[in-house]
Amino acid sequence: MGLMAKMKKRIKKPKSRPANIQEESQFTSRETPYGKMLDLSSEEKLELVESLTPREKETFCILLGGYSLKETAKQLNIGYSTANTYQTSIYKKLHVNSRAELIINYRDLCDIKEE
Repeated sequence: MGLMAKMKKRIKKPKSRPANIQEESQFTSRETPYGKMLDLSSEEKLELVESLTPREKETFCILLGGYSLKETAKQLNIGYSTANTYQTSIYKKLHVNSRAELIINYRDLCDIKEE
């Protein structure tokens, strides 16, 4: 079998996903002018936030405070690209696509933690 045939076979092969990865479609949401709002209870949100690593939780709290990614990296004493990696991971784990969606969906958790 030639190289091209092997590549075509590999490309056509369906990619399987691990069973433990949650699909975003399982969460119902509604659109707002700033992005989607997930219909999750506070307990469900806390559960998702608990799935973050300790460093991601720090980044999460700073981002919810309205700081830019550059300011977040400076506060955590890490590189911008590292902060960007944390942000991307946070977005995936919390099922959001932007900072606006993060704040819309999770700002109430900051109020709970401060009390």
